[in-house]
Amino acid sequence: MNKKFVVTATVLCCVVAAAIGTSAIAKIDPFAKSARMMELESEYDAKVSQFNAMPNQTKVEQDAVVAEGKRLKQLDIEKEKLRRETDPDDEAHFLNDLTSSIHAMGTGVVELKARAEREQNQEFLKQAEKIKKDIERFEKEKQAYLDGKKTVKELRNELDIPANDLK
Repeated sequence: MNKKFVVTATVLCCVVAAAIGTSAIAKIDPFAKSARMMELESEYDAKVSQFNAMPNQTKVEQDAVVAEGKRLKQLDIEKEKLRRETDPDDEAHFLNDLTSSIHAMGTGVVELKARAEREQNQEFLKQAEKIKKDIERFEKEKQAYLDGKKTVKELRNELDIPANDLK
């Protein structure tokens, strides 16, 4: 057999065995999940750099770029699933989710006021006032979070802001 092929196959088997071993340990030990996530992030960053440097002039090179892109996407999905396992409340994105909710409610108030004026219906103004109160509550809770008085888990339950699930 070709020595290069044997060496490549051996290295590939070692990498796969290490990944499987790390994954199995990660299911048992929560600290191993964090370590595995850091490994995946560094591996992903390295592969993105390699992917961006790949030539794509010929058909063969383009096919290789497409195949590597698919592998990169799968690695990103695996990394995101593991991140969500280690952080089920999605604390990393909570402040962004909360701010987005506040902005969306503000847009709703503006639209309801415009509709009330356009249709001469006071019910829309009542709904807008109710949403304004919700905005004030969300702003108050946001400040409590920023001051460290409330946790993400508490606020996700109180304000009914779900953590996004990766299906």
